[in-house]
Amino acid sequence: MRYLFISLCYFSLLSCATIPDQAYHKVVCDIEDSCAKTELDANIKPVTNMVIVNGVSVFREDQVEKKQGDTIANTSFNLLYLEYAENGQKFEGTRQLDVIKRAMATSNKPVYLVIYVNSWNNNASSDQPSPDLVSFPYLLARRNFQNPEMNVIGVYIGWNGKKHQNALANILSVQNRAKVADTIGKKGEVRADIISLVNNVQENPHSGYTLIIGKSFGGRLLSRAFIDDLAQAKSVKDWPLGSRSLLVTLNSAIGADAFDKIYQNMPDPDPNSGLTLQRPFWINLTSKDDWVTGKAFPKARLIGQKLSDLAKKRTIGHYIPYVSHSITIENGDSPYKKFECFSSYNSHDSHDSHGIEAQDGKATLMPMPNVRGIEPWFKIPLQDPNYSRANRRNDNGNLTNSFCDETRYVYENPNAIGTDGRYYTTVLRPLYHRSESRLGYMWNFHTDQSVIGYRPEEAKVIKNSGKHNAYVQTILGRMADDMLFTSPEK
Repeated sequence: MRYLFISLCYFSLLSCATIPDQAYHKVVCDIEDSCAKTELDANIKPVTNMVIVNGVSVFREDQVEKKQGDTIANTSFNLLYLEYAENGQKFEGTRQLDVIKRAMATSNKPVYLVIYVNSWNNNASSDQPSPDLVSFPYLLARRNFQNPEMNVIGVYIGWNGKKHQNALANILSVQNRAKVADTIGKKGEVRADIISLVNNVQENPHSGYTLIIGKSFGGRLLSRAFIDDLAQAKSVKDWPLGSRSLLVTLNSAIGADAFDKIYQNMPDPDPNSGLTLQRPFWINLTSKDDWVTGKAFPKARLIGQKLSDLAKKRTIGHYIPYVSHSITIENGDSPYKKFECFSSYNSHDSHDSHGIEAQDGKATLMPMPNVRGIEPWFKIPLQDPNYSRANRRNDNGNLTNSFCDETRYVYENPNAIGTDGRYYTTVLRPLYHRSESRLGYMWNFHTDQSVIGYRPEEAKVIKNSGKHNAYVQTILGRMADDMLFTSPEK
């Protein structure tokens, strides 16, 4: 009876207005399959109306309410589009791709290519912009602000993630949209097109880097596109996106079952290659505060929406046996709490105290800002040699005994007014739920709204759930930069 009721509701809602599968950003050329350079150039217009306030907050110029002491920084970047039909083929042939490559070819600086794949309930419409499209310029403005020596080119990969105008009809179309994302990722042209763009960046006279991001169903789409490549990688030479790219999936709405092959035999450097892993090719970050992937995803089948294999109902980021680390951000210059963490950096400190001051015969930890800037935020913390299920560190921060298993890194915002917001400390901790697991070319992070969440002023503009949808924040972008600009292997 329940399924009959669901079916009746579903088919009645199908009569609601549907959103056509279409391109929103057409490239018009006199000759359809061959655009002149001047025609391509007409589609490349820098976006210059986004500003950074006090080194953190992003606004359009017309939104800024400047206060005394505020610093305002202008930004400039390109925002271009690459749109796919539900069958996985590009709407515009090669025209949109040619515009992007033309923007790279005419750049007089190294290119920082930022690719974003839209998620469920989103598309590329500018007339009624979805939250993903509203958010993307925030990310691009921040990347330009942090990397002024590079030309930031944003590519919004659009597909019909929003099928209906009616909200309830959209909820009941989630399985259908998941299948479309799977088709575009597995059978479409998107994989080859992204590889082509990445190669173009790396072969550009100025060279450069590529950051590739997919959230929710966008992460699902990217996972379908590149998971087989990851499974077969034995070194960076086998990875089609090369050493100057980073694939980031956020709150990815894909079941853990899709990654079984990866976690049964995690790809990592060949032990005979002489290479040391410095960072992965692919990171997945999932917020434990995200109810969409944490609670709604595994229960979707209750309304007739099957999104994953029955054996593993949880997403890749909520399936604890596959989670490798936790990462969170603490406001302020947050020092190490344990003696072992200070002493582990003795070789880096020229002072006799090594951050420890003797008072009344007792050792007292002293603040050592330099300690928290020596290693990158993603430096792999040491694993406790006495690991057991009884003493592992978990999401609640339970500590192992007499062992430093965390990496802290301090980010400074020199434009902050006063001390509020000037420092942020990332805290990376391993989650050894499987002692036999090894780190390889994919790291799976459990995080929270300190990493995936909007600033209050941005939430007023973007107006959706930051715990699931946010991907534009300052520190997350800086963390991605630092990992991207580090070679995967040495």
